[in-house]
Amino acid sequence: MNGAPDDTLLRNFLTGHVTVVAVGPGADGGTGGWSAPLAGTDRTVIAAASTGPFDGWCADAGLRHIDWLLLHGGAGAAATLESAAEMLRLRRIDFIQFDQTQVGHTGTGGDLPALYARLQGNGYSMFRYADRNLQFCREPVLDGRPCTHLAVAPRHWKRLFARDTSMFRYADLFPRYGIVPRGIIHIGAHEGEEYAQYVEAGCRRVLFIEADPNTFARLAPKFAGNPDVTCINRAVSDRGGRLPFSRMTGSQSSSLLPPKEHLDIYPGITLAETIEVDAAPLPLILEEFGIDAGGYNILAIDTQGAERMILAGCGALLAGFDAVAVEVNYAELYQGCGRIADIDDLLFPHSYDRVEEISPFHHSWGDAFYVRRR
Repeated sequence: MNGAPDDTLLRNFLTGHVTVVAVGPGADGGTGGWSAPLAGTDRTVIAAASTGPFDGWCADAGLRHIDWLLLHGGAGAAATLESAAEMLRLRRIDFIQFDQTQVGHTGTGGDLPALYARLQGNGYSMFRYADRNLQFCREPVLDGRPCTHLAVAPRHWKRLFARDTSMFRYADLFPRYGIVPRGIIHIGAHEGEEYAQYVEAGCRRVLFIEADPNTFARLAPKFAGNPDVTCINRAVSDRGGRLPFSRMTGSQSSSLLPPKEHLDIYPGITLAETIEVDAAPLPLILEEFGIDAGGYNILAIDTQGAERMILAGCGALLAGFDAVAVEVNYAELYQGCGRIADIDDLLFPHSYDRVEEISPFHHSWGDAFYVRRR
């Protein structure tokens, strides 16, 4: 790369295990390929075929999320973005890096304004790296200087550039998409910390469901005198019965699934013990406690990797919500946890669109907001 060594930007923006896809001449490790400092790191570097649609290549390779896409020189690599419409639309590529070698053109052989327009049209922010300086660009700078361009998916903005660790603010999010909350079912309640946010957003009626009996013992007394809040001690899953539950030293990290990469990302949080909890699919829990699902039009899930199981167990109930706010994973933080593409697979058939994502703490996880088309 002309504007920056291949891995300079990557090393500054991503930590831990990441998947890198390189396209174009040199992508296979020859001239212009990845530099030696990557040796011994936990990068998975994949050289993509430079012929055929990129979306199709990803599907054939079973690759549903890419942390870093590196476009080497050559007109064939320019076609990559043109044939990556689905991956870009769903923002399943987090960072895209390419060079500029002459005025108005990129090292990929494409027109720079057109590339910016395509990426910005899918929500990406554009940056230019030259002379050891990273510059945010609303429009491409056509001065002909050697530089590297970087497209960044919107979920990273707060963490990287604003140093803001706040999650979604529902008082802003709901009206932005025309959501008028009647009631919220919150699975993975912990101690009900989100209730103040829900009230701020205009919703006092909340059903809190918490799996861990110890945590539930702290949750229930908080709302004992609140007629708008119901608290239930159950684990929500795609099946019923007694299921193992990983109780972590940080109670907000406890899960129906055993921890995996979470132990590397947060080494100070470890597995304290494994217990068994009562579990059932959400429709059966509502039936057991005589709760009318029609009184709730928003589903919120914060269950540390168990989100796929919970949504799979909801079945036809998903058609009754206006919006779903869900914690999502981009890596295997918990053994066998669903990734964001798996959450898409469960919600898209019920007419939901994924409209926003946010990852203010670490690139491997965050929250996503889905709105059902009417």
